[in-house]
Amino acid sequence: MRRKIVIIGAGSLGKCLAALLADQADVMVYERNPKTLQALMKGSFILKENKSVRRIQIRPLDSLVQLQGIKIDVLIFATKVMDLRAALVEAAGLEPRCVFFPQNGVFDIRWTRRFFKKAYICRGTTTMACQETGLDQVTLFYRGDVYAGGDGARVLARLFREAGIKAKAFHDPQGAVWAKLIFSAVMNPLPVWTGEGYHILRDDHKVWELVRQAIGEGRAVARSLGVRLAFDPLELVLRVRNGDLAGIPHRGSIFQDIIAGRATELDFITGALIRQARKKGVKTPALNMIMQKARSAGA
Repeated sequence: MRRKIVIIGAGSLGKCLAALLADQADVMVYERNPKTLQALMKGSFILKENKSVRRIQIRPLDSLVQLQGIKIDVLIFATKVMDLRAALVEAAGLEPRCVFFPQNGVFDIRWTRRFFKKAYICRGTTTMACQETGLDQVTLFYRGDVYAGGDGARVLARLFREAGIKAKAFHDPQGAVWAKLIFSAVMNPLPVWTGEGYHILRDDHKVWELVRQAIGEGRAVARSLGVRLAFDPLELVLRVRNGDLAGIPHRGSIFQDIIAGRATELDFITGALIRQARKKGVKTPALNMIMQKARSAGA
């Protein structure tokens, strides 16, 4: 029997996860934004990946009420962290076997258990790079990895692997969450305050030095908290600068939010890292500068 997967949030990440999981499961997608929902109600969207262009069939949802009493194998919250609480309230009453939170940012997932008392709760992240290129179109630049930690993480990781996505399961998700937080806190605002794509890491030595220093500050914060990073965020930055990610025209979610006139996650990503540093007495001059530059640029 095919698994039933519900994805809340039809932004770039939600669409890409839906597309990659659609061959392995019955995927249902719910979106609160009226414009995105209207496009979603067509029942399909276009996925571009490398030279491939595919139309992905999904079951759109205009309400979560219709799922009451239905067995759901996996419920994925592909929302921004600042929209998570509202999404949880809407999803209250659903009975998933496993719930996955892949948001950027740091937050305690224990409070989410009151919404899903019988479900496995997984916290994690992904290094996937994707971008909406239209209301019914998304471009997947880089599949990356999915990291899941907590109850049910192994089952969740197996599901992603079956869909062709590299996935790793951890008992404690904090190492993955913090590694992605450090990377995103530095790299996500970069196209906003420089006005350039990630190629600027190669072209501008001062920008590169600022980014490298900021990554070091983020790692120092993690060390002060006793967090062992699941991967080195600087290695991922180096791949963007020099390796197989150097040429992708991806500019990050903060840049896309500004273009679309939406609120950004700057305060929940870069701001969150700076606040944690202050609590531990770690100085972050490079991160502070990136934050100020992004604010000045409209983030």
